[in-house]
Amino acid sequence: MGGDRLRTFQVVKHLSRRHRVTIASFVEHAQEADAAAPYRDLYERLIPVVLPKEQSHLNCLRGLASSDPLQVHYYASSAMRAAVRGELATGRYDAVFCHLIRMAQYLPDDPGVRKVLDFCDAISLLHARSSPLRHGVGWSSLVNAVEARRVGPYERSCLHRADVSIFISAVDADYFQRAGAKGRIGVMSNGVDIDAFPFHDGARDENRIVFVGNMRTFPNTDAVVYFVEEVLPLIRVARPETTFYIVGNEPPRRVQKLHDGEHVIVTGRVDSVVPYLAGAAVAVAPMRAAVGIQNKILESLAIGTPVVTTHMGAEGLDPDLLAVADSPQAFARATLELMQNETRRRERSRAGRAYVETHCSWDQALSVLDSFLSGAPAREATLVT
Repeated sequence: MGGDRLRTFQVVKHLSRRHRVTIASFVEHAQEADAAAPYRDLYERLIPVVLPKEQSHLNCLRGLASSDPLQVHYYASSAMRAAVRGELATGRYDAVFCHLIRMAQYLPDDPGVRKVLDFCDAISLLHARSSPLRHGVGWSSLVNAVEARRVGPYERSCLHRADVSIFISAVDADYFQRAGAKGRIGVMSNGVDIDAFPFHDGARDENRIVFVGNMRTFPNTDAVVYFVEEVLPLIRVARPETTFYIVGNEPPRRVQKLHDGEHVIVTGRVDSVVPYLAGAAVAVAPMRAAVGIQNKILESLAIGTPVVTTHMGAEGLDPDLLAVADSPQAFARATLELMQNETRRRERSRAGRAYVETHCSWDQALSVLDSFLSGAPAREATLVT
């Protein structure tokens, strides 16, 4: 499950304990809604709105002439608009929780309904960080060039449409404050399911390094290519038997080409990342373009796998729990130190697990949500007004 879907699931799960929840969601075909059946106890009503990919692609082509981001056009639907308006017209709802700016087009104008928009990340900041790293031409480059120009203004307009706009990291929230955005901004971090990622205090392969992430995204693809090309050769000078595992869904051809079956292993989709994290001496997150909080780091800390990351990858987290380095040479040294020092690894391992248990459960992360929805002040809520 991707990070955005995981966050949405946990939000629905949290809200179901105190509220009656209606979910309006896009599906590509009617049968896709059947996947929600096992979670029937989490919601009162489910409103699936069919939006085939073909229609979304046509929407994007039409949207090339507009000023709104293509992702907004991708999810444009008169059926969704009618469904939301119809529900709100019943007067049964106190609040609307909207996930991501692509769905902000469906926020109501009704001042009697509280509107909470979960940005998750500052996408314009991600484009600013990733654009210098992108190379080549093609459809993907065209889309990113268009989005990079359009997302920032659209994000700022969304801030004025919601009563509270939520970000995962204070770094992203501060980005909009510095840009002069007005309105209420909240921070609601991500969490980790500590039961699903059990602590592993047993044997590890001291020559194994692992990266875990959704390989469909540019930041993850860039991270592993950078590591294999710039960092791994430096590590293998000292430890030639080192093996690097790249674990994640849908690796693009650029990543698949890194697989040599000996020193670099590209797994593709796996049933569980837990065995890969538990078996490695070190988890790396060599992010050169990132925003928000990296779930891959939280999950690694939960299992007790020490993490080496960049300053960008460490944003929103306690850097004392991580080995942080930005240059290839410094990153290689930090990784080798953990590979070669079992005592240091165990210290990091236990400290990481303790931190996650104390600070990073989903219950703790979502404890501010009710105050955002109600508008009531809460000691735990981080608000910038």
